[in-house]
Amino acid sequence: MQLVNELNPRIADLLKNSSRPVKIMSLAGDASTRSYFRSFFSDGSTAVIMLQANAGENEEEAFVEVHQFLERLGLPVPGILGHDPAKSVLLLEDLGDDLLETVTARASEKKLFELYSQAVDLLIRIRSLTAGIDSGCKAFGLAFDEEKLMQEMNFFMAHFVGDFCKNKPSSSAAALLDKFFLQICRFLAAEPRIFTHRDFHSRNLVLHKNRLVMIDFQDARMGPAQYDLASLLRDSYVTLPERLVDRLLDYYAQESMEKDQGRFRYVFDIMSLQRNIKALGTFGYQAAIRGSSRYLSSIPRTGAYIAKNVGSYTEFAQYTGVLEDYIFGPAIGVKA
Repeated sequence: MQLVNELNPRIADLLKNSSRPVKIMSLAGDASTRSYFRSFFSDGSTAVIMLQANAGENEEEAFVEVHQFLERLGLPVPGILGHDPAKSVLLLEDLGDDLLETVTARASEKKLFELYSQAVDLLIRIRSLTAGIDSGCKAFGLAFDEEKLMQEMNFFMAHFVGDFCKNKPSSSAAALLDKFFLQICRFLAAEPRIFTHRDFHSRNLVLHKNRLVMIDFQDARMGPAQYDLASLLRDSYVTLPERLVDRLLDYYAQESMEKDQGRFRYVFDIMSLQRNIKALGTFGYQAAIRGSSRYLSSIPRTGAYIAKNVGSYTEFAQYTGVLEDYIFGPAIGVKA
C-alpha cells in the first residue's frame, strides 16, 4: 500500500484534483503491458486505475472508444471516472474482485449454469444490438481476416514453439504446420462476421451486484459469431463440464436462429482450435520473454482442448503427428 505522494507521477496527477488523501494497491494485470491499481479514498470509496506502459501513446483511447460505444447500447461496462489522455491514465469504477473465474471455482453446478447462461445471454444481446448498425467505432473497421489470424499463428510459432519450448521444426514439419494454420485460418476468415469482444473469458467478466460486467474490451473487432463463444467455453482458465458446453451452444444457436446447428458447432470447434493455439502463443511469450509464470498452469488445459478438437475430425489426421510434436504434446506436458 502506498501514499499518494509515493505514487507514479502519472497517477498522482490524475488524482490531484481530489483533496482527499489516497492510498493505492497494485492489482494483478492481464497479458498486456498495462498496470492496474485499486485506489482507496478517505470517504471509503474505491476506484481502479488503468495505467498504460508508455505515456502519451494514447493506447487507452481504444478502450475509451469501445467503452462509449458499448455504454450507449446499454451493455454492462465499468464507468469511467477520470481520464488523462496526455499521461495515458484512466480512473475506472471498481467492480470488486469477483471475476467469473473466481466465482466459478466455488459454484455449484446449478450456479455454474446460471452464471454461464448469463454470459451467453450477454453475447446474444451484443450480437443483436450491434447487428447492421452504422457506428463510428473503429472496431467495425478491424476484422479477424486471414492476415490477422495467421499473424497470431506466426506469433505462436515464434514464442511458444521457439522461445518457450525451444523447438525448431524441420522444414517439412514447418511446412505441414503452416498448411494446417492456413487451412483453419482461411476457413474462419470466410465466415460471416459480427462484433466481437475478442477476450470474452472468465478473467474479463466480473460479477458485480449480481450481473456480469465486461472489462478488457479495447481489442474488439469483427469476427465469427463463434469467436467469443470459443473464448468463454474453451477458456484457458476454467474447464466446464462438456454437457454444459453443449447446452449453452445449443441455446445460443437457437436464440440466434442459426439454421444449421451442426455446422455452427463445427465452426465453433475450428474457432476454438485457432483461439487456443493463439492463447499458447501469448502464454509462451509471457513466460519466455516477460518472465511471468502466471499463465503456466493454463497451458496444459489449453493443450488438451487442442488435442480433443484435432482428434474429433478426420480432416486433421494428416497433421496429428506434427501437431502432437509441436503444439498439444508439449503444452499438455508443461508443469506449472
